[in-house]
Amino acid sequence: MDENVIRDICDYILDNINDEVTLSLIANKFNYDRCHLVRKFKEYTGFTITKFINECRVYNTIDPLVFTDNTMLKIASDYGFNSQEYYSERFKDVFEISPLKFRKLFSILASKAEKTEDIEELKIIKGEFEKLKQYQEYLTGNSLEFVSKEVDRREKPKILKLQ
Repeated sequence: MDENVIRDICDYILDNINDEVTLSLIANKFNYDRCHLVRKFKEYTGFTITKFINECRVYNTIDPLVFTDNTMLKIASDYGFNSQEYYSERFKDVFEISPLKFRKLFSILASKAEKTEDIEELKIIKGEFEKLKQYQEYLTGNSLEFVSKEVDRREKPKILKLQ
């Protein structure tokens, strides 16, 4: 299994991210033994397949979480999570805060951005949004970088804490 196969698997996952994507389904589609697939995927990307799927799904929920009034249940079901509880757990794994706290934090930042004329404060707020967007692009392969064992993996952005 080489880089091109891993890229194909990641592309397949991303193309079907909101559908049911399972290890068995991927192994059958790419004609690999499940254990071999798990080992090589983790060796190459640093992610288990399940963690990769969940992180991609969580990052896909950022826009609807921040820019819509959709319920957590609707967001969870729209983005491939079987329950609101599972979505919240996976979200906390990624961001270390609940989706509701995340929504509140970025709603406050967006509100502050609309009201402030302080250029330095606007730069900080914009930087927080940019970090999330860049990591999302990196994770989903939409950046020039690719998750690889040959390259140091980019660290997840730390979310600005409310004081």
